[in-house]
Amino acid sequence: MKNLKYLFISLLAVFFIACEDDFETPNVTEPVQGTAPVLAEITEDIDLVLEKKNEKETIIELSWSAATYADPIGVRYYVQVDTVGNEFKNALEFDRVSATTTPITVGGLNTLISNRYAPAKKVELEVRIRAFANEDLDNLYTASFTMKVTPYLDVPIPTDLYIFGSATASSKVTDALKAYGADNIFTKYLKLTKDGLFKFSEKQASDGYDYNFAKFATRSENIEAAGDDAGNFKFTGETGWYAVTADFTNSNLTIAPYENGSVYTYDYPNIYLVGAYNTTDPEWNPGASPEMTRKSEGVYTLEVTLKDGANFKFINQQNWDGLDWADADSDGNSGILAPKGKNNNIAFDGADKAYTITLDLNKGIYTIEAVPVFPTKLYINGSFVPDWDWNNAAVMEMIPVHSNPHLFWKIAWFDAGTELKFNAAKAWDGAQFGKTGDTADADGVWSKGGDNIPSGAVGYKMIVVNLLTNTIQITDPVIYAQGTAFGNWDGGQFLFTPDAGDTKILVSPAAVADDNARMYVTATTLTNADGNPVDWWQAEFSVLSGIIEYRGTGNDLPAAPITTGQKVKLNFSTGSGIFE
Repeated sequence: MKNLKYLFISLLAVFFIACEDDFETPNVTEPVQGTAPVLAEITEDIDLVLEKKNEKETIIELSWSAATYADPIGVRYYVQVDTVGNEFKNALEFDRVSATTTPITVGGLNTLISNRYAPAKKVELEVRIRAFANEDLDNLYTASFTMKVTPYLDVPIPTDLYIFGSATASSKVTDALKAYGADNIFTKYLKLTKDGLFKFSEKQASDGYDYNFAKFATRSENIEAAGDDAGNFKFTGETGWYAVTADFTNSNLTIAPYENGSVYTYDYPNIYLVGAYNTTDPEWNPGASPEMTRKSEGVYTLEVTLKDGANFKFINQQNWDGLDWADADSDGNSGILAPKGKNNNIAFDGADKAYTITLDLNKGIYTIEAVPVFPTKLYINGSFVPDWDWNNAAVMEMIPVHSNPHLFWKIAWFDAGTELKFNAAKAWDGAQFGKTGDTADADGVWSKGGDNIPSGAVGYKMIVVNLLTNTIQITDPVIYAQGTAFGNWDGGQFLFTPDAGDTKILVSPAAVADDNARMYVTATTLTNADGNPVDWWQAEFSVLSGIIEYRGTGNDLPAAPITTGQKVKLNFSTGSGIFE
């Protein structure tokens, strides 16, 4: 019964017209459908790689003549898209328009076709306009035209990109390694481990956008899906130093060794600093460049003075014939490392101060950190001092740790509820400090702050101030005897314990040989700049002529002979000790 109404209307029209003597018209046997729209001529060939960055740009502006139907009903138009040769049997359509002109944008077309056509692969499409009045009338169509386009995988292009995972030297997103980005292409040079996993994030946080395996249309042959719930990539190449390139323009991820003269790797026996960075070292003279200290595989450090306008690079030989590394950005200090042919000088304003420069080839980074200036003395004030008077003799001076200017320690007897503060000067000069927070951790460690620190229950307390980690530890003393007199030099074996008759006396095990008595303290925060426990001799003390004497920052202490069977007895409240 379709079109019956319009057939009836047409027959009535013929009947009335036939009554007019002036006209002779043929009989109408088909309904009057209307006139199809006509698409304006497309004069340009379209062969385009669609790019996310251009998503708002117009590919082509389409216009066509209006379709006409017998019934004056509002006509709607649809732009149809299908594969060339498919005769629009499975056409995709843009949302309807009522005008006779519409743009096709990069983002609009990509969104329309992305679920049907694979990203990063060219496809030939056919396009036409469909006119529609209502369901009782046939659709009317324009002629079609063709275009060739390469769609993209529609993912957000990051401002910053970070890589992390077991394939890298940073397994956690909070420690992820930043890549250098320009023109929507991000590159990171770093060590990758065979069969390790990795992925990307827009920031060093768990709530960042997850650039996992599904977010790239194509990948190099040494990358495959890990097949886990996190969507990780798996690196299947050999362990080495690589350029990881995430190209968001073409939705492509590649991993390839970097070569400039020779293939780069992640560990070298020697690395040197070369440049114009201070007023004492020769400028840009590789033959006279200072050697950095190799701290571990691929990690090197050097302490050096840097001037304003300092420029430098890293080299693995004392000439210009080999490899070099510097900043991935243009004469800056982004901290992102790039190899020869891809780098620019590291530029830094150092104000003629000392800095520790660290090169980490595993992570593909470098750091420039000011060498901290620590006080040479540190004092303890508190409620045990009358009126908290810094000039009172009860104020205690702490013991510095040899070769570790950030560390100070002290063992002292405190009453219950004693409160403490610290300063490098005997003064209320605003630099005094205590703790922050309400509770210490399980090892008695407080974070540095402005509040008084409680010493805890009555008894001896070992206090350690670590100005590198900005912590104060208050714990039970841990003291060991050391050396041949007590059995060996292994350390951590011959523990002092409180005397049964007087808890203010701490007693060592009995000596097993006639030799010199040596002893030291230890604590979990008594650590060097690398976070490792200090050597025993750096926190050593002895008993000389009945007095507890500390090595501090000085030379080896004088000999303190002890005989077989004797014990060392220490009283830190009086600063005295005996062998008996």
